[in-house]
Amino acid sequence: MNVLKALFLSISLMLAHSVFPQDGSYGQVERVQFELEKTPFKFNLNAGPYRSRLGSGTDKENGFNQPAFFVQVYFPFKRSLDTPSNFERGNSDPDYYDRLFTVCPIALFHITDKGGNGVGLGQELSFRVKPKWFIKSQLALAWLEASSSINDGLESGLNFHHHWYVSTYLNKQTALLFGFNHISNGRILDDEIGANFDMLTFGFSYTLL
Repeated sequence: MNVLKALFLSISLMLAHSVFPQDGSYGQVERVQFELEKTPFKFNLNAGPYRSRLGSGTDKENGFNQPAFFVQVYFPFKRSLDTPSNFERGNSDPDYYDRLFTVCPIALFHITDKGGNGVGLGQELSFRVKPKWFIKSQLALAWLEASSSINDGLESGLNFHHHWYVSTYLNKQTALLFGFNHISNGRILDDEIGANFDMLTFGFSYTLL
């Protein structure tokens, strides 16, 4: 849990820094606009340790001791909010990476070391906190397939996929990612408890420019 607390603390500090700039320019208001944009092919590849929270596992299964992987593929369009001047800046600008705020549909695929897997569709929200730093949140509906004889935190059926993470660009095409993934049904889609899965995520994003 200390790792999760440190992650959420770092995200909170980054948000505070972006909302309350150090130069004291609180009163400056700049016009923004929404645009629907066509985007190049982009995917994220994530890996990391996971734990089951189904309550019937071993110490290994109930701790972050087992590997899992998931891939996100972005649809070729997004809804973007930014200043008019930034919409005029293209990929050739070395100091510009992405919009102030975006909403983009995604497809995703999960798999654990025990063979549990899932596919889903959802949306990703992205918020820029610094030129190369972004905080992102995903919510998707995922269909899972898992064996009842194993305990990897997944249960067959429809569940919610949540992913909160920080992204920092290395260059125009590649970004490093670290965050937290949770899968469960929240007892919204079913009265019975479904999946209950947590994962610490580390990965990279690649855009085909």
